[in-house]
Amino acid sequence: MEKRICILALTILTVLISSYCYTSSPTDLIQAIQDKKIHVSVASTGNYSGKCIALKVKNLTNAPCTFVIAAGTIFIPGDEGEQTILIPQKNVIVLQPAESKPVMVSGYCTELRDRCPQTSSTFTISKTSSQPLLDLIECMAPLKNLDESLVQQSVWCVTDAESPSNLPIDDAINSKTLRAFLFKQAGQTDTWYSTKRVPEVAPDHSIVNTAFEVNGKMDIKAIKPMELLSVVKNEAGEVVWKYPYKTTLPAGDIVFDFNLKVRGWKGGNYFIIYTCEGVELVNQKFTI
Repeated sequence: MEKRICILALTILTVLISSYCYTSSPTDLIQAIQDKKIHVSVASTGNYSGKCIALKVKNLTNAPCTFVIAAGTIFIPGDEGEQTILIPQKNVIVLQPAESKPVMVSGYCTELRDRCPQTSSTFTISKTSSQPLLDLIECMAPLKNLDESLVQQSVWCVTDAESPSNLPIDDAINSKTLRAFLFKQAGQTDTWYSTKRVPEVAPDHSIVNTAFEVNGKMDIKAIKPMELLSVVKNEAGEVVWKYPYKTTLPAGDIVFDFNLKVRGWKGGNYFIIYTCEGVELVNQKFTI
């Protein structure tokens, strides 16, 4: 009797250990597909960012399995005119024996000038060979609670030469870290401003990375109380915006916020100019 109990206990322990080994030793998704351990069908949600990849994953084995969609995995559409989607953060999938289940994955467009994938699009799964993207992924790895728009704008800075000034200029650690990394990667000096952009999907599924607002801080050393006039000029020197009121400042080293709505403005360089009694005190360039 004791021998049977001992054998039964050893059998249960062996099963538990086996189950633990399967679930604690993740296999890369692509390798698991190649080894015919799982079957994966890929569909698009019709979007270009966030939870835009819908998987249906089936475990083809009779054992519990843990699979990993590695950071740097890309989903390449069959239509070359549609956007390749990058997975910048690791995803872990746990399947019970023969289990089939849907999995939504957060991915981000790597081709701003192409169209959003459609729900009928087909994909192949691969891994990016772009070192700049891999460097961005490494920079993102320790960051927590990354905002989807922050990730997408960062990816486009690498893949489509968008300006790192599209990222917020604030004290949040995520935006500060990514701005610093992206400006350094681009070989550029950080700017005094940020351009808030909200991508808009056109009827033909193309994307316009629309500029909505320019934000920054102005620093003026006033030797006496003064009243400022402010205008924005384009590269041709034409006034395209004029603040209708005077800005009153006390004496001292004054820092104040600059906010300007720019939706509908043409892309290009602009200059915010502050004057007092005809004397130019500030002339700062920004680009949209």
